[in-house]
Amino acid sequence: MERVRNQIGYQEAVKQGLTGYGIGIGVLDSGIFLHPDFDYRVRGFRDFVYGKKGPYDDLGHGTHVCGILAGNGNLSGGKYMG
Repeated sequence: MERVRNQIGYQEAVKQGLTGYGIGIGVLDSGIFLHPDFDYRVRGFRDFVYGKKGPYDDLGHGTHVCGILAGNGNLSGGKYMG
């Protein structure tokens, strides 16, 4: 994570106030587990395969991708923040 942050100039973006706050995204993947690092960030969920109503991720990939995109990093002290 740190290597990627250095490559994309993350610290400079944060200094300029570019954090992604207020940006909405949609992810089509295996699902999402409501991990504490998502806090209030998950605003909707739709299961196109089994029609389940609540969020779940039976493969884990969708949760991983969403963590990269929007995890707040609280459980890691900000180390793994999306």
